Amino acid sequence: VRALLGRVVSPAIAEELLRRPIQLGGEEREVTVLFVDIRGFTARCEGTSPAEVLALLNRYLTRVTEAIEAEGGVVDKYIGDAVMALYGAPLANPDHAARAVRGALGILSAVALLNTELAAESEAPLAVGVGINTAAVVAGNMGSASRMNYTVIGDGVNIASRVEGLCPFYGAGILVSDATRVASPGM
Repeated sequence: VRALLGRVVSPAIAEELLRRPIQLGGEEREVTVLFVDIRGFTARCEGTSPAEVLALLNRYLTRVTEAIEAEGGVVDKYIGDAVMALYGAPLANPDHAARAVRGALGILSAVALLNTELAAESEAPLAVGVGINTAAVVAGNMGSASRMNYTVIGDGVNIASRVEGLCPFYGAGILVSDATRVASPGM
């Protein structure tokens, strides 16, 4: 059960879920939330078979997940071609903001490497945007008694998503909120 659960959610979340009784609810804590999204992915998929889209998406998501986890982050969820990741929950890390910024840099490096592979296959490159915000959120099990999901909710999550959405406007690969900048000095 532990191995199966660790494949459906991140190993850190699986351990947290197995450590204590599973119940709905959560606790307030400061975390850093990261969103990453592929630019123009919907248009790119037009005229492409679903199997080809899935194969590309899985290659991309594997690389992004590895970059997130390399810095102690956990993937909260995959939302199509977007990824929401957490730093500082479920496992507390005092340097969660800096870890998220390093994770974002790792994502850009991983996508650059994937783009080299895609170029060798005569495929168009991927462009991504990463948005990061540090804030107090509620972290815990949300949903119903029969189906729940460990996640975070609050304005800080929405801000991270909006920051990611500004990447194309500013022509940036990574944007961080002021709260993240303050919480990750020297990054």
